[in-house]
Amino acid sequence: MISFNDADILRAVTYDDMLKAMEAAILTNETQETYTPKRTHINIEKNTLLMMPCFGKKYFSVKLVSVFPDNASRNLPIISGTVMLNDRDTGQALAMLDGKTITALRTGAVGGLSVKYLSPVGLENIGVIGTGIQGLYQTLFACTVRKYVKNVYLLNRSAEKLKWFEAQFSAQFPNIQLHIVKDSTELLQHSQLVIAATTSSVPILPDKPELLKGKHILAVGSYQPDMRELPDAIFSLVDKVYVDTFHALEESGDLAIPLDKGLIQNEQISTLAHHIEHQVPPPQDAQTTLFKSVGLAVFDLFAAALVYEKGL
Repeated sequence: MISFNDADILRAVTYDDMLKAMEAAILTNETQETYTPKRTHINIEKNTLLMMPCFGKKYFSVKLVSVFPDNASRNLPIISGTVMLNDRDTGQALAMLDGKTITALRTGAVGGLSVKYLSPVGLENIGVIGTGIQGLYQTLFACTVRKYVKNVYLLNRSAEKLKWFEAQFSAQFPNIQLHIVKDSTELLQHSQLVIAATTSSVPILPDKPELLKGKHILAVGSYQPDMRELPDAIFSLVDKVYVDTFHALEESGDLAIPLDKGLIQNEQISTLAHHIEHQVPPPQDAQTTLFKSVGLAVFDLFAAALVYEKGL
């Protein structure tokens, strides 16, 4: 069995590799060529353990993820975990991979696909709320698929997280300017794409349609029914809500709460895979679009298989 740590994974694959793998993953999931049991949530006080298995044609994988929100105050990662990759025919363990890095890459790539297909090609300004590892990789992949980005506007309560983000991002995109803003209103005033990557239980964007209109909103933080990053107003601006999986309707308060309140209807929700399958070109001008991602074990399977095969 091969072990891949953070550095091993990042050496083995490129962002373009991961984007292609995630597009294959979401399309494969749409045709049900893999078997993905519903993830298991175990909540201990405010902490969570997630177990995410998936069976493909050649491999199967299981990811164990712990989410400990208070780790932010301890200067430790909020999310940590491990992905095990096994041979589908024999059950033999093939690889053990750093779950934090696999999760960051695969989630960033899925978010990047939403930017590729739902935002204008000429997009120049990105706003990021939450500058942890998820916010970083969402931004890195957004800048990979949108070549004209000039500015990234950052909002986070932690000065340390802002400095960490700046160092990591600038090492890869030194020509893109970073700006720290004082609140979400200022961020929205400057941004065409808004990335929400927090564990907030209340909306982090102002409930003002005039500020949200004409933007692509990429929400990745809320993964439980009592977590919510998105305000009511966004649902009055979109005809459709795109998701990576329909599990998001139950798992995330970003959709469960608006559905319960009648702000959106089930028939308005569609998968990004369905959109890609129909070869709909990205919008030519500013439109209000929304993509909500909660993740799926098939993404871990395809990401782990990619790293394993590239890293051999």
